Amino acid sequence: MNRKTAQNPAAGRRTPPLRSRVAALLAAALIAAAPALGACSAAPSAPADAGQQASGQQQASVSVTQKVGDAEKTVEVPDGSTVLDVLKASGVDFESSDGSYGAYVTSIDGKAAEGNSGWTYSVNGEQPTVGCGEYEVADGDVVTWEYVSF
Repeated sequence: MNRKTAQNPAAGRRTPPLRSRVAALLAAALIAAAPALGACSAAPSAPADAGQQASGQQQASVSVTQKVGDAEKTVEVPDGSTVLDVLKASGVDFESSDGSYGAYVTSIDGKAAEGNSGWTYSVNGEQPTVGCGEYEVADGDVVTWEYVSF
């Protein structure tokens, strides 16, 4: 064994091409960013049409404005509803799939997430650090869904 190999056991190993390393780093970044990029918790929440409690009394509701592209709609949802509940109640056509971070919004109005692009949401101009199935909306909130590339 020569001196160079003895000091650096990895000297004889071949490193992966730069493209492979960049792809691996990008994949790791996408996985880490998934909770903020439209990932939704599969945790159960109040259904959007649950207007009455079992006792027959009216349940408190909140008014939330949802924006998707140029479309804007105000919806009434029960108190305690999540961003995902607002999306469901708005009548916007969307699809989601279950992943390791819960449900992931894969398509809104026929525009599907692909490659390095996908759907993300914000509330009142701020991007929450939790999935849309966990973030509870309050009266007057504005939920904005955006298709982004990263």
